[in-house]
Amino acid sequence: MKKIRVLLYSLLAVLMLVSCDENGYLRDLYVAPKAAFEIEKDTYDVFESVHFVNKGSGQYYVVYPGDANHVYGKEGDTGFAAASDGTFSYSYQEPGTFNAVWVASSINENGEREFQVDSVTVKVVALDGGLDNLRINNIYRMSEYAGTVYYTSYGEFISSDSLICPILFDAWRDATFNSIKAKQLVNFELSSSLAEMYWIDPVGEEKKIVSGSTASRIVEFVQDGKLKIQNFRVITASGVISNYYVAPVMIPKMTKFSINGVEGTITRDIAYYDRYNITLQLADDIDLSNVIPVFETMNNDPNLLDGTNCRVTIDGVEQISGVTPVDFSQGDVTYTIDYNFMGNSNPKLTQQALVTVSVSH
Repeated sequence: MKKIRVLLYSLLAVLMLVSCDENGYLRDLYVAPKAAFEIEKDTYDVFESVHFVNKGSGQYYVVYPGDANHVYGKEGDTGFAAASDGTFSYSYQEPGTFNAVWVASSINENGEREFQVDSVTVKVVALDGGLDNLRINNIYRMSEYAGTVYYTSYGEFISSDSLICPILFDAWRDATFNSIKAKQLVNFELSSSLAEMYWIDPVGEEKKIVSGSTASRIVEFVQDGKLKIQNFRVITASGVISNYYVAPVMIPKMTKFSINGVEGTITRDIAYYDRYNITLQLADDIDLSNVIPVFETMNNDPNLLDGTNCRVTIDGVEQISGVTPVDFSQGDVTYTIDYNFMGNSNPKLTQQALVTVSVSH
């Protein structure tokens, strides 16, 4: 019995020593948590790396950047563990003003976690905007190419919030498909995968569209029979709104050309969307040095032309159908057609076409 008591006392002494050693170990490691950190500047661009610099103390550091799914105190959201020295870098995918939270913690000698919290405001801007690119797919099936080839209009930024989409004149036709007069499927890319794109319809209602989705074939560029600039809106997950304006501007085309009643044959240069060739053969007795062509651009359509927004020239000299004489005796003559978007004075909303005319006997 005595032996058993001695063994029990010995075991108890060992356990007490181990317990004391653990407390001592925790006591030696313990650093009182003090949450303090800073960032390098006030404003960052989307995807730019934000470096968080630790100015406090502790054993562990967790950072909540404050963007979607990483908001401190919000159920289900998560933070990121910083390096052991408290350094951390993060890139925001979208513009906005975010409350980044820094949590410093330590485990005390009793095994309990202690922590402190600090926060800083991070402002993120989209210097290039929320819309990266946009195109209108399959506006017209091009019969002059072998196989099945469709014309797609690729938007070009002419300012930070405005794009111009060139439209092939042959797509200006009454049809429910492959026509600019039909409802369009728009493809686009956004700077943030968390953002959403909307088309503002004619009555001002926001309608969400998804790039490449057939269910989003709703955008209409023609209203009241005329091409109209359309308003699109990008809204980020943090609520930042960016408006964009897309102008469908017609690439001009000479649709009729004749001399002395002889109609020319009009074809497109298959290497270019904005270059055409016209050929005609006249009687031998016609003086090619002084002929007066009769022509039309875009069928003189009043929904495209108002008498002021289309100019036809040769070497900078304006040409008037049925009035201006032209010398074809020296070979081919090239006409330049400059077309401005009807009803808008912005000089950037223009398209140009070149028409090379070959006249022979």
